[in-house]
Amino acid sequence: MKKNNNYYKELRKKNNEKKIILDNEMNSDKEVIAGRNAIIEAIKSGREINKILFQEGIEKGRLKSIFALANEKKIICQEVPKRKLDNSTTERHQGVIAFVAPYNYFELDEVLNSLEINKNTTLLLLDHIEDPHNLGAIIRTAEASGVKGVIIPKRRAAVVSQTTVKASAGAIEHIPVVRVSSLVDAIKKLKEKGFWIAGTTLADHSEEYTKIAKDVPLVIIIGNEGEGMSKIVTNECDFLYHLPMLGKIQSLNASVAAGIVMYERINNIND
Repeated sequence: MKKNNNYYKELRKKNNEKKIILDNEMNSDKEVIAGRNAIIEAIKSGREINKILFQEGIEKGRLKSIFALANEKKIICQEVPKRKLDNSTTERHQGVIAFVAPYNYFELDEVLNSLEINKNTTLLLLDHIEDPHNLGAIIRTAEASGVKGVIIPKRRAAVVSQTTVKASAGAIEHIPVVRVSSLVDAIKKLKEKGFWIAGTTLADHSEEYTKIAKDVPLVIIIGNEGEGMSKIVTNECDFLYHLPMLGKIQSLNASVAAGIVMYERINNIND
């Protein structure tokens, strides 16, 4: 499946314009992202960056790409003692951090209106994933596998934090993350747009993941790390799929399971 992120660039541009209006109405605290890849991808995506701090005495060649992009975008770069970086983030920073505007979530309607929905279009819906590392890892795989957007709930779930950004290895700058008040309402809207809903479960009446639907726009749902999908979300599914568990442990890490299912969707599309 050929990747095409032109729609995302336009979506990001509109989202940034919307954010400028919001920032004129309220002062948002700045957030920190750490690590070279995450910062490079943030700059490339057009995310608003206030300042870049790099470690005193670090070999400048290791940050050459960051300096080149920062110079092009006229972003301030400042050399500081290592302890300043250590005190600014709990993540492994690789000698560089950036102060950025808080992540600006996308609206479901704007993502759907920007998409050319066809039989190969895939979205991902996360039913209360709580671990920010899992969220970041899932977003990384979703972007790599051609998923067009990730939908998360506003309550009782991990948010886009610096931990999530780092775990996504910069992928979060290239795929829209939508935050909704009600997953069920979001699913109903997706159905109205022609999407079919595929849940992942261990239930006996589910099919093996290798039979995942093709030739239809599809929303794949990954459930909570401990409890799986909620009952109300399960009831909205058109298909239910499971991964065979042949060992004594009857569950997989949520990000691993998500990756397997997303890539199986690609395989089925390409068959």
